[in-house]
Amino acid sequence: MACLVRTYIKGDYPHICRIERELFGDYGYSPIFLRQAGELFRETFYVAAHGDDAIGYIIGAQEADDQKEAWILRIGVAAEWQGQGVGADLLDPLLESFRKRGAKRVRIALSKRHTPVTVLLQSKKFEILSYEPAYYYPDIDRMIMALLL
Repeated sequence: MACLVRTYIKGDYPHICRIERELFGDYGYSPIFLRQAGELFRETFYVAAHGDDAIGYIIGAQEADDQKEAWILRIGVAAEWQGQGVGADLLDPLLESFRKRGAKRVRIALSKRHTPVTVLLQSKKFEILSYEPAYYYPDIDRMIMALLL
């Protein structure tokens, strides 16, 4: 089934909160952050919609001190839609938006356990930069991946 990718609108908020909670549980973003992300990252917050429902989202941001550096803050696709190309559909417009806004590199911090996301990013030419122990909290390691735009 096809989905429409567009920028975030306020009506997406409850769907995004639900997906975030289902995918990331206690390690997810708070509903407060997600609401503010819709205001702060308006041009780099994309949603995949099927009908009236948001089924996935991606949030990106450029560094305040260096607009050539950008980050993917979160990518999430509802469990029932995973493996159907929704993540790739979300990633492409975000990368294009970063290019248009002058970014030269995009990074993401992710768990090595998120194998489907790693595979997606590698298919888009992201490379592993480093493994960072205790990146979040004392016991949460992260892999940093990057793409030169």
